[in-house]
Amino acid sequence: MKEIFEYYLNKCNQAMIHEDKLSFEFGNYFIEYTFTFNNIDNEDELLEDDYFSYNRINNIQEIDRLLTFDIEFQTYNIIGYEYLGWREDSEEGRSITYEMFCFIERLKKFNDSILNYDVTTEFGDPMCHDEGNYQFKIEINDNYFLNNEFAKSIIDIIKTLEISIPDFYTVFFRKKININDNKIVSVLSTNTKVRRLGYFKIMSNFFNENKKFPASIINKKFEDYCSEYKNELEDNSFKKGLIIKTKSGVSAKPYIDTALDINLLSKVNNVFNVGKSFKVYQNLKNKYSNSNNIFELTDFDKVYFLECILKNDFFYFSNLLELFFLNRKTTYLILVKKYQAQLILRLEDYKRQNIYDNRKVLKNIDVILKRINNWEKAEVYLEHIIMPRINWMLDFDLLTSINNEFILTEKGLKLFKHLCVWNDINTDKIISSDSFIDRFMIHTFDDCYKCNHGENLIDRKIIIEKIYYYIDSSFDLFKTLAPNRVTASQAANYTKYKLYLDDNIKVGYQFILGELSEKEQDKFVFKYQEQYQDGYIQRKK
Repeated sequence: MKEIFEYYLNKCNQAMIHEDKLSFEFGNYFIEYTFTFNNIDNEDELLEDDYFSYNRINNIQEIDRLLTFDIEFQTYNIIGYEYLGWREDSEEGRSITYEMFCFIERLKKFNDSILNYDVTTEFGDPMCHDEGNYQFKIEINDNYFLNNEFAKSIIDIIKTLEISIPDFYTVFFRKKININDNKIVSVLSTNTKVRRLGYFKIMSNFFNENKKFPASIINKKFEDYCSEYKNELEDNSFKKGLIIKTKSGVSAKPYIDTALDINLLSKVNNVFNVGKSFKVYQNLKNKYSNSNNIFELTDFDKVYFLECILKNDFFYFSNLLELFFLNRKTTYLILVKKYQAQLILRLEDYKRQNIYDNRKVLKNIDVILKRINNWEKAEVYLEHIIMPRINWMLDFDLLTSINNEFILTEKGLKLFKHLCVWNDINTDKIISSDSFIDRFMIHTFDDCYKCNHGENLIDRKIIIEKIYYYIDSSFDLFKTLAPNRVTASQAANYTKYKLYLDDNIKVGYQFILGELSEKEQDKFVFKYQEQYQDGYIQRKK
């Protein structure tokens, strides 16, 4: 191993032996070897020697001395770290999670080189004030301990890895603002049939013409309604997921079920109605959802439906996105082989990081983990999970397909990066994305689809005035039984989309509610009702 050690020694900023570790430091990255002694009775006494206590290595001869001992190297790790105490003085954020995945993806060319990987916060002496190192660790297969090409690749990655974080995240890093995560794993049960998001655009038209439908007839009625769009699907770039006419409406049922699950529809007393958020979509679609082919998604369609899916299907969707990132060019069959294990691994991670959390969180994780572990004929069942999401990603232009191989587009790569940053803000694996979406959805979409990663250039006062204007306009669109009252989620989401689509102003849903909560503002009364996870807004008289 001397040759490898000498190579790292010549390239690193400094090298050190401490206790059972030999490490090579490259700025914010380490290459670390751990070792054990063989046939030594007084190992503790040996480790008290100055040679094994923060001993800075200056030449290969000092490493030679280590190799004279009867030692066995146990692990070979790549570590990237960020001292959390530096965040408040940093001019920009840093994504430890995304850096880790970039290392892994670039090392994939070395087959089976990665054993494990994880992101954790490590603390030093408990008697000292220590904010901890937020770090990733990638454990390397021992087959690559002596591989020169592998060592050179690591150094090449360290030298060339340049990752910038969008400016709008900076304040959350500097002020160490943790975003609420209710830690509820959201999973969406789907049928392989539900492949075209354009059918939800058609569903909006369907409910515009008839405000409600009994459960006994909705599937057949929607099936008949969709028949006139058959040719448009055939002309679309992606043709899978066709709704055909049947006697019972069974072809449309999977789309109706999914619409209910992602809250586009509500069902009360066996009658289907338009959900709260879908009413916002309906009020905006005539202006912002027009396309040559109804199955082609406009920017408004994409940001609206992507938000719906990320909120209700974050677990399945984000883990599939991760597999696409790590396997830049992959096939459906490869995904089927890896996806179940990926989901189980992530749920086990959730359990470890929440071991001391409340029972409700752990019970939710255990229920889903048991369900996935017990999948019979997983390769058959996974078609109903993977195929719809692949096709949604195609509709969103997050993915492209060439000769049955799938590749993330630049938009898909950027979206994955944003999801990594969300983890880094909280220095924890995000389980529920709701609060992140409420803050960052418009900013995230704008960066992914428009390459705009900066803050708004418009004066804050003008932004607030426009918020008040659109909130006021919403009273005419979303009437409630109570006079002078509008549902907060509808008014705020309507305002969010109008600001972005008409004024190119990026604000989050939560930002709008925050402004309405300000005591100084004299336009509206905003009341949040915890039991409904929503609220109402009234004009001040």
